[in-house]
Amino acid sequence: MFPLFPGRGRRTLLGVAASFVMAGAVLAPAPTHAAATAPTFEALNQGPLRLRPMPGTQGFSFSLYGAPGDLNSVRELTGVLQREHLANAWDPGPGPGPGSEAVMEFLARLRWPVVFYSGGEMQIMGGRAVFGEEQRKRVRPLDDAGVFNAYQLGEWGYYFHNLAATESWWRSVYGAEFETYRHLMKPKGLAGYYRFPKDRRECYDTLRNYFLSRSHDLLGRVISVTGHSHYEAYAGEWGARCIGLEVGENIAFTQSKLAFARGASRRWDKPWSVQVSPWFHGSCTTSGPLRAEGGVTRGLDAGHSLSFYERMWLHGWFAGASMVTPENNIAIFFEKAEAPWTLTSHGRKAAEVFQFVQSHDRGIPFMPVAVVLDHLAGYNGYMDKPWGILPPTPGDREVRDLFDAQLFPGADHIHARPDPANPEQSYLRPTPVGECVDVLLSDAPADLLRRYPIVLLAGDIEFTPETIQTLDAVLRSGSRVMISARHRDALGSRFATLSRRGSLEVLPAWTNPDTGRPAAVPNERLREVVRSVMPVEVEAEGQGVQYQVNRTSTGWVVELIRNRGVAKKPGEPAVVDPAVTTRVRLHARKKFGVIREWRSGTEQRNARDHELTLGPGAVEYVEFRETNR
Repeated sequence: MFPLFPGRGRRTLLGVAASFVMAGAVLAPAPTHAAATAPTFEALNQGPLRLRPMPGTQGFSFSLYGAPGDLNSVRELTGVLQREHLANAWDPGPGPGPGSEAVMEFLARLRWPVVFYSGGEMQIMGGRAVFGEEQRKRVRPLDDAGVFNAYQLGEWGYYFHNLAATESWWRSVYGAEFETYRHLMKPKGLAGYYRFPKDRRECYDTLRNYFLSRSHDLLGRVISVTGHSHYEAYAGEWGARCIGLEVGENIAFTQSKLAFARGASRRWDKPWSVQVSPWFHGSCTTSGPLRAEGGVTRGLDAGHSLSFYERMWLHGWFAGASMVTPENNIAIFFEKAEAPWTLTSHGRKAAEVFQFVQSHDRGIPFMPVAVVLDHLAGYNGYMDKPWGILPPTPGDREVRDLFDAQLFPGADHIHARPDPANPEQSYLRPTPVGECVDVLLSDAPADLLRRYPIVLLAGDIEFTPETIQTLDAVLRSGSRVMISARHRDALGSRFATLSRRGSLEVLPAWTNPDTGRPAAVPNERLREVVRSVMPVEVEAEGQGVQYQVNRTSTGWVVELIRNRGVAKKPGEPAVVDPAVTTRVRLHARKKFGVIREWRSGTEQRNARDHELTLGPGAVEYVEFRETNR
């Protein structure tokens, strides 16, 4: 056994000053109120940092994916979901088609959020998915009852860049009518644009026009669900009712996408959601034994592992999502999608997870770092090009490396080969400094940015007068603003003025040995500033764990996820290695009345240190409560 928290006499959590100076760094003196003390729950729960539930609800939503369309069947299924404690939302639910009036009235009385699908052509601008007053009348009972309802605009970034020119996809959507709609296809080789855009502004305007057009045709009620893109910030800006994202499937960058969505949610005061897809490289989770159907491997052991689903459902909840949707779950949670509605092992696990989250207060995610990108950055990890088409600059490479080599290393299985023994391992990754960032754009208001103890500018930033004014206010409020030498040079004479306002730190140049490229922030400096404001320090043996800290009305909760020890290939059962365990040590800034593990029930009183062992795929929540009550 190695000693608990070695070396604490040299550098402790409490001893790391907020004004720590790395060799070569330039910064103004830290004001006395610079955030070395984490904010209270009341501070987090006021203004932009509070999290929104789905409109019309009081808490977290867990949805059923797929539903019958007739009233009697909907009533029957609703009773099953309530009896089994399995769901309290529909995504997708019964659609507002002809003859749906009675179903809409029932859903309005039920008061569960409802998402509608407009079919395989939901993404196509100028196609058949155009709705009007007739559909608006059918959903009026939901509107009158204040029940959230929206049409999904799914994978619109991926459609725009990849599918808009793919003839096979268009033929699958339009069938015999393909020639009628062929003219809507985009030219090949232009990532969805009709011509090569001249700059980022033109890219932004083109995508904005596309999104607003689709939103208009979907009655102005869109839940955006991005998968192979990082456009969540723009979905919020352009008026989505809910900022959603898809994970699982073959989608990389899970944790950075969550950071983009949560930041957009806080920026635009909109709920955000997570849809967990069961597709996985030619296989898809369904009920029943492993089998081949139409070139796809199906069954409970196909697709992703149940361990991954549990980790993803729980983390989506704890990360702050208003709703989690287990995609295709009507075909997974039940042995058959009909009476007697017998639950599978996945259905039983989902009921366990949903009951757990309903009985615990997750608090508010404490993200001490706001990573700020330029408003026109158009970050797109999947395409690895801004807006899917522009050549990346050194600043773009810096942003990409920040997410994929520093905050969430190993999350990119698109441009790097996944582990052949466990291709699922890249979907959730250990976090060297924890889940500690929200991603915002440079148009974010000062009232939001000043609530983050640390503001890190990354990539190429246009310092407009509005941006300068915002930074001035943020520095005056006591937040530390960290910039590169490139940013300092771009500021010119304005740098001296801003440096007098507060803690404006120019980071030293540092080349990341893992990438061979200059980094947005040195790893050691990132660790130091995050540690200086975190209420609980997390240490783990071996390759580390994924962790996040949330603030509650009575203290703090630490989420710990052990992502190793469960190996999953697409068309094979998961393999669990019980010998893969990790010893984790938690150290709080002060003593707490109670430290309690939510899932195991283990607790101790009047302590500040806590140790536990996580097994393969384990998820635990450790609460640090102020009082013994």
